Amino acid sequence: MAATILELESVKNLDSLLGSLSSKGYRIEVGPHAVMEDHSEVAVFKGFKDGKPAFIIIAHYISQYYRAVLSNGYKEDQAFLEELLRIKYSGEKWSIPVNPVFIAVLDEGVTRDLEGYSDDYPVSDGGLLVEKYRESNPSYKEIPRIIVARLLDEA
Repeated sequence: MAATILELESVKNLDSLLGSLSSKGYRIEVGPHAVMEDHSEVAVFKGFKDGKPAFIIIAHYISQYYRAVLSNGYKEDQAFLEELLRIKYSGEKWSIPVNPVFIAVLDEGVTRDLEGYSDDYPVSDGGLLVEKYRESNPSYKEIPRIIVARLLDEA
């Protein structure tokens, strides 16, 4: 079966999306993950239902660590590392997409399970953080599209 690609532009909380799919019976495996030079992250998540592949998610997002980039600006390596460690052990954890979340649907049940899905930013300044990221990285839109094209080539 050929994959249908959904482009979810309204996702503001990647963890909430993954949690919603998990609550509907999907087992989610974290696939490849990369931290980009601009300090955003790209990750692939594979979803299974009843042991069969159901979807592949490609997400380009910023996490709580992006705050360290904004707050320090690399003036001092030591201060930047200390801020990263402070954030790591603070318990704060979130993932906000900076691009639409792409979902390669392998089982049509996924489309039904996503109907009506909506969420909000996981932090009050989430919209501002995304705006600052996009302003600083004007070619951000190309990052997930390259991965989606590669996925389609391999299908």
